[in-house]
Amino acid sequence: MNIILEIKNCKFLGSGAEGSVYLTEEGYAIKLFKDVNAAKREEEILNITKDSVFFPNTILRIDNILIREYVAGENLYEYLKKHGLSYSLSIEIIELIEDLKRLNFKKLNARNSHIFVDSSEKIMVIDPRKSFTTSTPYPKDIIKILLKLHLFDKFLKDVLRYKPNLLSYWIEGYNYLASIKNHKNRRHRRHG
Repeated sequence: MNIILEIKNCKFLGSGAEGSVYLTEEGYAIKLFKDVNAAKREEEILNITKDSVFFPNTILRIDNILIREYVAGENLYEYLKKHGLSYSLSIEIIELIEDLKRLNFKKLNARNSHIFVDSSEKIMVIDPRKSFTTSTPYPKDIIKILLKLHLFDKFLKDVLRYKPNLLSYWIEGYNYLASIKNHKNRRHRRHG
């Protein structure tokens, strides 16, 4: 197989702690990692999530280069700020977290910049780092976004309507977030 990929023909999408991401002319995302082990770890996680609708599929990894499906859309915060929270998007958020549990993720949190919502209100998550090594039992960043945009009460009503048995989980998530915030405030006052 002969593959020639010219980075100069790709559109730069962004860079982060682990490398840079480009969009190929064929419509794939190519991630150039600074470290080959980071590329291998992401490939392993994406292989574990390949039956999930919430993660892009891997196409190919060569050394520190990972080619995967491109994820279009806006980050969760920007999408919610523009369009609000519909019942169907609430269901997507609920099902995303339930899927992370099903996949045995220890980290049930994803940063806003890694959660994309497309025009059909379908969610995709990119860059699932430390999913099995870091323990975060609640989606604190999603809860923070919903609180900041004054959408958390509506979200809880949607949880109650869709899967009432999960209401206590999301309330516990709110309490978890509040306890982290209180702990940081106390620590800051002691050192301030």
